[in-house]
Amino acid sequence: MKTTKTIISLTFALVFYGCGTAGTNSPSPLVDGKSEVQKEKSPNPEGLRHFMDGQMMLNQGDFAMAILEFQQAVELDPDVGAIHTSIAECYWNLGKPEMAEKHLVKALELDGNDEQALKMLADQYILQKSYDKAQDSFKKLHELNPDNAQYLIALGELEKVNQNFSEALKFYLKAFELEPSRLELLETSGRFALQLKDFEQAQSIFKRLVMLAPNQPQYFNMFMDLVMNSKNYEVGIGLIESLNNEYGESTERMAQLGLLLYRTGKSEEALKLLESAVNDSPENPNYYFSLFDIYLDARENEKASEIADQLIANFPEDWRGYYSRSLVFMNQNKPQAVISLLEPVSDSFVKIYSIQYLLGLSHNQMKQFDEARKYLSNALKIRPDSPNVLHTMAILYDEIEDWDKSDEIYKRLIKADSTDAQAFNNYAYSLVERNEQLNKALELAKQAIDLEPENPSYLDTIGWIYFKLNNVNKAREYIEASIKITGDNAVVLEHLGDVFMKNKNPETALGFYKRALNLDKSNERLIKKASTD
Repeated sequence: MKTTKTIISLTFALVFYGCGTAGTNSPSPLVDGKSEVQKEKSPNPEGLRHFMDGQMMLNQGDFAMAILEFQQAVELDPDVGAIHTSIAECYWNLGKPEMAEKHLVKALELDGNDEQALKMLADQYILQKSYDKAQDSFKKLHELNPDNAQYLIALGELEKVNQNFSEALKFYLKAFELEPSRLELLETSGRFALQLKDFEQAQSIFKRLVMLAPNQPQYFNMFMDLVMNSKNYEVGIGLIESLNNEYGESTERMAQLGLLLYRTGKSEEALKLLESAVNDSPENPNYYFSLFDIYLDARENEKASEIADQLIANFPEDWRGYYSRSLVFMNQNKPQAVISLLEPVSDSFVKIYSIQYLLGLSHNQMKQFDEARKYLSNALKIRPDSPNVLHTMAILYDEIEDWDKSDEIYKRLIKADSTDAQAFNNYAYSLVERNEQLNKALELAKQAIDLEPENPSYLDTIGWIYFKLNNVNKAREYIEASIKITGDNAVVLEHLGDVFMKNKNPETALGFYKRALNLDKSNERLIKKASTD
């Protein structure tokens, strides 16, 4: 246990010595009465000597001998709380917290405003994880000394332990008002606001931090993230312009201004700012990424590819360049290109979730299931509860007909998130494709539709289940609704063709089969269905 030493203060000495007896020539009985009270409160000289000796031994670390001296002082002056506080400190240093607490409680019975006793008791309660009791002590300390920021911080931390982030935020804000030079207190308040998902207050706090410390990039970047997420682009633009007016332009601020302007529809001005940022600071990859994001968002794949290629060439050890280039390939539906790019560097980025996931996804699209499972497993080790990886693995197991594993994953996804419409739908579609548990499949499909009633894939799923349940009218209703939303889709068109065929309308069915075959020309099943023979 950590040893602490306390040196007797002048204040305590004055308190201990402060009351003397009145002189014999007192002017009135009232004064005489007051003198009698003072006599009753005067310290015993022998008790004071024992206290001073005990204090000296405490400072020397001889806690056992100090306790003996303090105990003798208590016998002579039983109503002096400070003696009990000193005994408590000795017991604490000797590793006897129960005895320490006993004397601290006694000290506070004698003097409920004994700040030192309250602090020691609060510290003990924290060590004992008796956080509610510690909170009571710090609240009393705050009442005694409302200008002490440390007590507010302690209360904030105790609220944090209790997961009461709203109250913790308030205490930290109050502490910051007392010590406005301590920006970390304001930053902690902002973090609590994020924890509460109170993004409006978080944005306000980080905006204040940016204004107080304009050269601290972590505050500026967090503020910008909040602005982007809230889409309060004009607020961000206004702050950047204000900072530029006061401190002059900086490349970082101008690059962020470019992103904001792009979000407000000022694409040409935005691109000029970001291209300028790349030219002014070619050593900073972040500006490349910002420019890349704009090109990718605008579906300008060629320009996005050029930026991603520059990133890979200039920053070969930065995984984000490879990831960016892969996103373009994914947009272009080129999974093999993703594999060719990422597989040579996969070992270097084995702990990067995005690289491993894209490799697994691409191999799965190529129906290279063993390789897909390898990379998806790598990604799952990094993020064990990643819905994206779990969904992809469930589809993989469906493809290889390992339904025990796919069902297990679907159940896991639904248990983790009862609003995961995709999990409900895919589980339902897996069951109907196996022609198993159709009533269960229907219930799952209904839940998916309840969550996303306009999703064309989910409409097709429930329509296909009704088809398998021989409810042709319901099947047609949902599948036609799917086609109205999504347009031509080979699978959905084939399903609708099957509905009309079952409804003894082969000519209409043939038309849908031909439309489906036009989209999926190598599908042997469709070739057979669309044949007029």
